[in-house]
Amino acid sequence: MSRIVAEGGVTRKSGRRDNWTFTGKGDSTARGVRAHGQPLGGRRLAALAWQFGVGAGVVASAVVLTIALGKSGGFLFDFNGDLYGAGQAILHGHNPYDPGYLAALAATKRAGGIVPSAFAVPVYPAPLLIAAVPFSLLPHLLSGLLFLVLMVGAMISGLRLLGVRDWRCIALALASWPFLFGLDVGALGPAIVLGIGVAWRFRARSWTPAIAIASVVVAKLFPWTLLVWLLVTRRFRTLALAIVIGTVSVVAAWAVIGFAGMSEYPRMLANLSFLERGSGVSLVALLLGAGVSGAVAEITALAAAALMLCLAYRFARRPDGGRRALGLAVIAALTASPLVWAHYLVLLFVPIALFSPRLSAIWFVPLLSDLLAKPNTHSLIQMLFWISLEAAVALYICFSPAASDQGHAARQELLAPLYVGRIEASCADRAQSRHQITVKLLVRTVDARCEGYGCCWHPHT
Repeated sequence: MSRIVAEGGVTRKSGRRDNWTFTGKGDSTARGVRAHGQPLGGRRLAALAWQFGVGAGVVASAVVLTIALGKSGGFLFDFNGDLYGAGQAILHGHNPYDPGYLAALAATKRAGGIVPSAFAVPVYPAPLLIAAVPFSLLPHLLSGLLFLVLMVGAMISGLRLLGVRDWRCIALALASWPFLFGLDVGALGPAIVLGIGVAWRFRARSWTPAIAIASVVVAKLFPWTLLVWLLVTRRFRTLALAIVIGTVSVVAAWAVIGFAGMSEYPRMLANLSFLERGSGVSLVALLLGAGVSGAVAEITALAAAALMLCLAYRFARRPDGGRRALGLAVIAALTASPLVWAHYLVLLFVPIALFSPRLSAIWFVPLLSDLLAKPNTHSLIQMLFWISLEAAVALYICFSPAASDQGHAARQELLAPLYVGRIEASCADRAQSRHQITVKLLVRTVDARCEGYGCCWHPHT
């Protein structure tokens, strides 16, 4: 007859596999957990009340923001002008870019004239426009619905790849203003979250994160700081592959459209930045609103981003530094970009998910933007509010506990009814091998369940 002794606060009271009880020595997260991990008495009621409150708040927020979006107009504005229209132009053999239009608007603004406050013309790199061609083969309504479904799935999948399993966290992200505003205009923010999630989840490999990061950088350009993350974490092979893959994809995609617009592309981006740099919620826009010149504002933003990347380099040399370095690289991308719309801040959920895979106060920081549910933000106070959200997440990255410390409590809560600590088994010689196999399988289960929390646990058997 076997005897199982658990030194981490777990005891087995009989021979049944499902009758484990966790005593939770010194850990408040695991107290009051009996077999099957169910809280006792009032704690169970409090947990249900908390879940109901969060769910009701998410639904109410989503309803209010949906009404606000419905009144704003311009549904799928960016998707229609930047992707669907460009795909149709490619199908008909036309140049998807219109650099002359942006040049005319920039000349009008420099002359002191009035230019449209909102316009959508294809400005994405050629690989993304080629990828949008399948949408243009479908009817407009069907392609728009398909795009929305893909973006919702991308957001959920990206958060799960970053280690989030708590449905409350995912619900809060889906109810936030940056995400809903991005869906309204047809933005690619959730796809960027998915790409970063793939790069993080498979960071131990070379090709998979290289393809993911190359795709993200080629699609939106401003997340180029992810390449710096590969550099500071000494993933040189992945960095080289990402650069090669990105370069080849850009050249190949432009070759498909006959290199149309390739020579004018840098000038087109410069005109776009000039036209819209005073809008949005970027640090450059904030400084311009405060009266700073354009050159000084852009240099200041780049300097702030460089400071964050230096911190990423410093953190990368510490235990669990790759996690902090990635979070800072994401914030640096938002800081350095001269053009940041409100829906770009959906990327704030990336560092939040990395450091808090379960619900905590930091998940509510992006939801504060729901108080400013306006598609176009030009007020200096409002822009300062958006920048403060980025600063709050950046400070959280720098000063939050190590992921392994957070993972210890999460591991006990997940696996308390099953196994915590060190198991010593003594049994008959004939049954010895069977119990050793059981313990090894149990160890693998613990490692797999804890991977999303960044734990590193080595049991002794």
